[in-house]
Amino acid sequence: MVEKAILLDMEKCIACRACQVACKQWNELPAEETTFFAAAGGYQNPAELSPSTFTLIKFNEMEKEGKLWWLFRVHSCMQCVDPACVKACPVEPVKAMTYVKETGATYVNRELCIGCGSCREYCPFTIPVIDTEAEKSTKCNFCFDRLENGMEPACAKACPTDCLVFGDREQILEMAHKAVERLSAKGRHPVIYGEKELGSGTKKIYVLPEPLEYYPDLPKNPKVSEDIGLLHELLNPPSSILTGLGLVFGGVSWVANRKKIIIEESKSEKEG
Repeated sequence: MVEKAILLDMEKCIACRACQVACKQWNELPAEETTFFAAAGGYQNPAELSPSTFTLIKFNEMEKEGKLWWLFRVHSCMQCVDPACVKACPVEPVKAMTYVKETGATYVNRELCIGCGSCREYCPFTIPVIDTEAEKSTKCNFCFDRLENGMEPACAKACPTDCLVFGDREQILEMAHKAVERLSAKGRHPVIYGEKELGSGTKKIYVLPEPLEYYPDLPKNPKVSEDIGLLHELLNPPSSILTGLGLVFGGVSWVANRKKIIIEESKSEKEG
């Protein structure tokens, strides 16, 4: 199957939150009781991704010629071409963090997930959120069930301005470069984000109308932690019995400790 992607041409975003609502509706996610907060003038709501919010409109501010400009951004899982979360998932032999070769989607199999938090730990964008009540990881699933039935993701389907466009990744990249030309002609300073990040890129391709410095929540040079290789050794020990047993127990201890830490951090963030 041809690799798919979503173009996010953020100049066209009007922060209507249709994508945010469509994501909730399709995934049957409950509403959240939220309050206004200081960040981004209080218009961004809710504040961050959560177990019941997989897609969120971010509000970033920019001052230009004495005027305030809103720089909106659709925030969700980047759907990496080579997902570190899948490599980091300790569940074997079938991963809880599931990569579907036929569609390229990455999603959490909640029946298998143990809520250890290693997917969040090794995500270069820190996207997965732990549902502390269910002790399961949560994130955008790229509407893998819709893709399997020849449908586009709910967020792209609902977008009224063609800010979100779903299609073959090569065609999406061509559209992204044309969008850069359009924005440059208007005197903007656009960048493409997701084409080459992490080496192989992501399936969410952003065209940001201004440089990355105005999007502080996007890492300029995202990287996967180098010790993910050590995690592999811990969770997939060699044939040597003695060495294997030591690494297995080390892996179990690491997972248990990480799960406890992640759950405590998630609870603190929720209470804060």
